[in-house]
Amino acid sequence: MVHPAKERFGHAIGQHPFGVLLLMLSLMMVLSPCTSLLTKLMPNFYGIASITPLSLLVIVASLLALWKGDRHHASHMAAGAALILLLTLGSLITHHAMALTQIVAQILFLSYVLIVVERAVFHSREVTSDILYGAVCVYLLFGILAGFVFILIEYLAPGSFLISSLGVNPAQQQSLFIHDPGWLVYFSFVTLTTVGYGDVLPANSVARSAAVLVAVTGQILLMVQIARLVGLHVARGSDPTNSSEK
Repeated sequence: MVHPAKERFGHAIGQHPFGVLLLMLSLMMVLSPCTSLLTKLMPNFYGIASITPLSLLVIVASLLALWKGDRHHASHMAAGAALILLLTLGSLITHHAMALTQIVAQILFLSYVLIVVERAVFHSREVTSDILYGAVCVYLLFGILAGFVFILIEYLAPGSFLISSLGVNPAQQQSLFIHDPGWLVYFSFVTLTTVGYGDVLPANSVARSAAVLVAVTGQILLMVQIARLVGLHVARGSDPTNSSEK
């Protein structure tokens, strides 16, 4: 017999898969800048491997959300399992080519999840709590996706980003970003929200273009999400059929 508390917990997860995804995305957003602590505790977990535990949580939550909201279950599970295997191997095999493969794979996976969640939000006929969670997930997914794009740029062209607050030479900063890429996820959200502290700076034309694109796209995405949810709520409230049901 299933314990009532476990049953309620399972039911809540089933009813709010986007809520679970939102929780995991929030953890990754908050904890990515702290990956240097994991590196200190476990020296083998450096570079892209330092954010692998957070990535795995997001992947599992994404698969749950995709299972609930889309019909291609087998393809989702296969892609998720392949990515999990790749991240696990990447944590054991510290090679530049393996790191690049991981980064590209995560960019592709996050892009797909973002599209599926955004489609679910836009195709919804009413604003439920899970749709609200999904709308926030789209924003956070874009921020994390942009962080991995920045990491990819840094791996392909070391020195694309600089940290102005550390007072170290560019060569040391290159190794810092390669060993602790959580800085660039942090930079992504600082750029996305247009806070712009100035502690991390894009140092070449590709990095600057990517930063501008992220900042502008983030604001457009936010406006579109709010407009869609408000419009859907107003339309639902003014629907005579809906009023008569009440």
